[in-house]
Amino acid sequence: AEAGGGTLLALGLATPAAGAAAAGAMAGASAVHVPNGFFAQSGGYEHAASLGLAAAGLAITGPGRLSLDHALGHTVDRRWMVPVALGATAAVTTVVIGMRNKRLRRQEEGEQEALFEE
Repeated sequence: AEAGGGTLLALGLATPAAGAAAAGAMAGASAVHVPNGFFAQSGGYEHAASLGLAAAGLAITGPGRLSLDHALGHTVDRRWMVPVALGATAAVTTVVIGMRNKRLRRQEEGEQEALFEE
């Protein structure tokens, strides 16, 4: 999502899907960095959140004149794609973050059990 969405955004191709993919990837990255606080200098989620918001903004506003979407006549950039892409990305990101949190909880429980056995 990071590499593909970022590349498509740079090219201005399939902008709603590309922006949504990049925003979802950055939401996941932000979730990883939340325990470190907000500021990026201490490993926080500031930078990832900023990139995610920018990607979501590009998904919503769409491509400009200097984009492949514009050059191709907006064949892969339709207005209905924006809510669909953002909704699908939100659903997938929620599942991925939920699975990660579940795995982390199991690891913590396993570590606590190991401490009690000692």
